[in-house]
Amino acid sequence: MTSWIGQIENAHTAADVVAIVRDYIALWSPEEIASLPASVRPGRVRDEADIADLHDRLVEAYRNTRATGDALATLQRLTGFMARASIRIAELGGTARRELEDDAPSYPRKALAPKR
Repeated sequence: MTSWIGQIENAHTAADVVAIVRDYIALWSPEEIASLPASVRPGRVRDEADIADLHDRLVEAYRNTRATGDALATLQRLTGFMARASIRIAELGGTARRELEDDAPSYPRKALAPKR
């Protein structure tokens, strides 16, 4: 049986990653979801942008948490998983990479002359 992270690593498209994230979250119990801070309880995951948004919120919640024990472990587990999903989407050229490119300077680049 392949682990959830292994499935993300083997994903061929950003849409594959989205589907894996949906399946992963669907297996969480209502009690696990309830133990998360309200701001990071996963809702509907439609696309890569939803994954990036949830990842950002999870990182911020983790940074500011005072949770301990099971609540902290649950937050860490989801944060780590969503971090890996976000990274894989960027590797595949999904939303995260486009956002970085949008922030790049918009000056023209010189084309290199072909070597002879």
